[in-house]
Amino acid sequence: MVFGLLAWNWKGTITNTIPTSLLSPSLSHKDAADPNPTSTVPSEEGTMDNHKKTKPRFWSSKDHLLPSVWDYERPESIHKIMALVFFGRRQAVSILDCYLKRNLRKNGGLLDGVIFVKRTNDPKDLALLDRLIDSDPDYEKWHVEMGRSNQYSSGFGHSYERIEDDVLYVKIDDDIVFMEDSAIPSIVQKKVEHPEYYLVSANIVNQPLLSWVHWNLNAIHPYLPELNKTYPVPGTKIDWRASELPDWEESLSDDNFNLDDWEPKQNNRVHRWLPLQQARRDHILDRTPIENTEYHPYGRGWTQWKIGAQEHYSFLENLEKDELFHYKFGTWDFQYQRMGIQFVAMMGRDINIAKPIEADDEKHFSRTMTRQLGRHGVADGRGMAVHYSFGSQRGGMDTTDILERYRAYARENICEVDMLWSPELEEAENKEEKKKKEEEEAKKKKEEKGKKEKEG
Repeated sequence: MVFGLLAWNWKGTITNTIPTSLLSPSLSHKDAADPNPTSTVPSEEGTMDNHKKTKPRFWSSKDHLLPSVWDYERPESIHKIMALVFFGRRQAVSILDCYLKRNLRKNGGLLDGVIFVKRTNDPKDLALLDRLIDSDPDYEKWHVEMGRSNQYSSGFGHSYERIEDDVLYVKIDDDIVFMEDSAIPSIVQKKVEHPEYYLVSANIVNQPLLSWVHWNLNAIHPYLPELNKTYPVPGTKIDWRASELPDWEESLSDDNFNLDDWEPKQNNRVHRWLPLQQARRDHILDRTPIENTEYHPYGRGWTQWKIGAQEHYSFLENLEKDELFHYKFGTWDFQYQRMGIQFVAMMGRDINIAKPIEADDEKHFSRTMTRQLGRHGVADGRGMAVHYSFGSQRGGMDTTDILERYRAYARENICEVDMLWSPELEEAENKEEKKKKEEEEAKKKKEEKGKKEKEG
């Protein structure tokens, strides 16, 4: 299938040489595993004051990635590299925070700092934003007038007004919940060495066009939802590992189950997705959601949350097996198609020449400007990042335990200290707030009662 993709030249094109190790599972990192899979320092040059063990830098890719990425040194021509995060959802940003800190320059990464562009008015979201800014001197925030109360419909064009020409920006959506150590170095390197590209994306899980690519690279596994059981969040300790899941045991016959007709209960609980029994080998992805994905920016990979759920569980399985090489490629050229900008590298001057920027910044950058300038948008396949959910997928995706699986993985392997927000922390804060309110009301009633007794 990989060779078929290399020869395929219709709407997308893979260029550059793919290391032969990417084509053979026998050469995965697992076969040459480090006897010490965790490290108290994420980088040999890192200066983090560590509190717990984390994965060593480039642990997931060093055995099947060219040294040009994991030995990449920032060129002198780049004045500054800043992450630009559109902040709006505490549930996912609390996970992303651990990856951002890991990628700061002082900790062995390439980022000079992180800019959080405020895109919410929710008090609880803003409370986390304040904690984030206080947690690291390399974090800063930009206040943006959103124009409307709903950050998802107000447009993003005016969020770029403070962009500087000489800064290389890595724009990151706030619901990126996994970031391979090679993700930022690979797109920075590609953008610097190929300035003719207008923007360079990382290799994104749950992005319509790349979802189709990953399916055809055989990176997707058969998963279907657990039908008759749900779990509370918080309250259930989640193991992110796919190997701990039982097999999906329902029948796939039309008389018993039709995935298109099934929807989870909206009961403030979450459900799991389970692997299909491996004994059914022939056409094993048939009748699973991924077979409906298509190479189209507005296709079912964008609208159908079940496709995204299968992609997430497949990724977690590949992550546990240390087999992210399944997803890898050299350069994928979107050929002026609209592409996702969930995780892209752009020079500040390229953003500024695009002004005024449309409310739909993704369309403006990846389709309008690329065509206008004759400069392509591409994806670098050497570094993975995981996008949790589109707005069109959100309702269904939030009924799964997927977000908490990524939280569990980050806590175990990436985060140096406790997360600044978690469901259980918010639940405890809510209980404390409720208790305080009840005590205040009881005190007020007691005072009113005493006052009436005196008056009587």
